[in-house]
Amino acid sequence: MILEIEDERGMLDEHARALMQRCADAAQAAEGVSIPLAVFIEMVNDDEIRRINREQRGKDAATDVLSFPAVRYPVGKTAAGCAQRLAREYDPELGACMIGDIVISMDHVRAQAAEYGHSVQRETGYLLTHGLFHLMGYDHMTDVDKPVMRAMEEKALASIGLTREEENA
Repeated sequence: MILEIEDERGMLDEHARALMQRCADAAQAAEGVSIPLAVFIEMVNDDEIRRINREQRGKDAATDVLSFPAVRYPVGKTAAGCAQRLAREYDPELGACMIGDIVISMDHVRAQAAEYGHSVQRETGYLLTHGLFHLMGYDHMTDVDKPVMRAMEEKALASIGLTREEENA
């Protein structure tokens, strides 16, 4: 997966960027999509994500991650079953299908890593993976959808050894 990362404040080092690439590739593999995908990622602080959340969603609060999908999937379908919809988002300059944008608050990453007792890297990887599955058609708003999305997140993260159990061991 191609990641276009905007990090104006220099919040990510090369290790974090490499981990994000591994997470993105793992999420795409877990979904079973073989065509090239691309995502725009913006790393921000709480003030910036609060502004974006207010402007885009009408919610005046900071949050950990926001996802803005470029593809509308039919009800009950995800990226794996929608190759034609993905192909409509093909960007010849990227050589990939742009599936959307993700915004991650590094303030929330640090706070949640401390709260959950794992590393900043694990939290960054989790939030990116979470956002990617939203861009691939998953949601967690109902009791039926939530375990499906969580299972996909954990499948992707486990495939690269980024599990909660290993982090806390």
